[in-house]
Amino acid sequence: MPRRSTPPWLFLLVLLFGLPHAARPAAADDLKAAVKDFKKALQTERWQDRRDAYLTVADFDSAPVAKALLDAMTKEANPAVHLTALRVLAGLESEGARAQLVQEVKKARGTRKQYVLMALARQKGDGAVPVLLTIVQGKDGPAAAQAALALGRKEVKEAVPHLTSLLAHKDWQVRRAGALALAAIAQPPPPKPKDGKPAPKDFRWPVPEELKAPEITQKLIAALAASKGVERGAIIQALAEIHEQDHGNNLQAWKNVAAGKPVDARLARKRIWPAAAFGIPLYGQRIVFIYDNSLRSGDPHRFGTGDRLLELCKVPGGAPLVPNRVLTVGQFARAHFGRAVVKLKKGQQFEVVTFNATVQSLFGKFSSAGSAGKKAVTDLFAGLEPDDGINTYGAFTTALDLGGKTDAKAWKRGPDEIVFVTCNQPTKGELVDADVIAAAIGLKGRMRMVRIHTIGVESHPYSMLETIAKETGGIYRNYYE
Repeated sequence: MPRRSTPPWLFLLVLLFGLPHAARPAAADDLKAAVKDFKKALQTERWQDRRDAYLTVADFDSAPVAKALLDAMTKEANPAVHLTALRVLAGLESEGARAQLVQEVKKARGTRKQYVLMALARQKGDGAVPVLLTIVQGKDGPAAAQAALALGRKEVKEAVPHLTSLLAHKDWQVRRAGALALAAIAQPPPPKPKDGKPAPKDFRWPVPEELKAPEITQKLIAALAASKGVERGAIIQALAEIHEQDHGNNLQAWKNVAAGKPVDARLARKRIWPAAAFGIPLYGQRIVFIYDNSLRSGDPHRFGTGDRLLELCKVPGGAPLVPNRVLTVGQFARAHFGRAVVKLKKGQQFEVVTFNATVQSLFGKFSSAGSAGKKAVTDLFAGLEPDDGINTYGAFTTALDLGGKTDAKAWKRGPDEIVFVTCNQPTKGELVDADVIAAAIGLKGRMRMVRIHTIGVESHPYSMLETIAKETGGIYRNYYE
């Protein structure tokens, strides 16, 4: 069977949104030839050609293709190919392919199991719900986390008791996944535009009755009190979505809510504000700040000297940045990062990664948020000299791999929150295509349950930053428009 040419626009469509239509069932002879050609095409050294192979076989919707895709994914080293393969796998809708995935998830281990779970999360229908409910109650932490996210995405209300139980799990990643799933069930995405008109900005679905039980709120509050890392943000999000009010990390305020008591102004003022960067609260226990030190960081910013600059200099729960010290793109970013580091609490650790054509780490490991570490950041920022080149992918991978390059090592010692700021397009490094970087980092961060916030100042890769933040549950700030 001749190998078909795949139009370039389909790559971007698949990377960001999945397959544009359901794959068609395959005739037996064509199927055998397609699988054979697929395996042969994977022998190439060019990852772009291997990605092309997955898209080519997408038309053959069957159990053998589902198995062939999974077999190939577990041997593939390039994360950009992984996400393309995952989207193709999720687009298989035949009864045979669905049955194969369910069978695979029951027996698979490690990364292969996570791939199947992420594919099942993206598949339409509730055929996989029974096996997801089983896995979310299992002892495999990474698998339970992905199963929880899948159940939240599918809005499975019967999963609420199991998701609530995850709030006491030993792994912060699993606690975060359970809280995110509860938040997703409490407030799913708004309805799609009707007659070209989107839903109102303040649109809210009614909170399901299953989430209004007092014990759920009590367990969320207990988890918030016991947790020390980024999962606190997810727990607060779940509480806020269920009760339609936000008291941040104010435990007493949430206890009043649980008891049906009012939260008066005096109690509201006792809210404990965490460190923040660009207005984003940072609850992580191991945070990485990534700073773009390319030539454009020395350019004047476009915020002027009036109300917009004053607004962008605000810091939640703290004094604003000094506007007349924030004159360039780099000064704006460094001021936010510097303030965040100064406000880190006891027990939080951090690292600073700077990049242009090269990538450099300040400490080479996580440092405690003490006076010595904070002074090191001040000295670093004072001595930075912008240079040409933008190795975006290298900066992200350096941050994600601080605890170890394997998923298992990163799960135990890696970052739980990353703040990335850039003012330019990728030009250097192993990967320079912004859409491919989005696919690779989005998948890697999601598998490790790392929350990644992305900030674009000046012209930047908009869809890349938005995709990475969306895939990892982070926040995207666009300061160019």
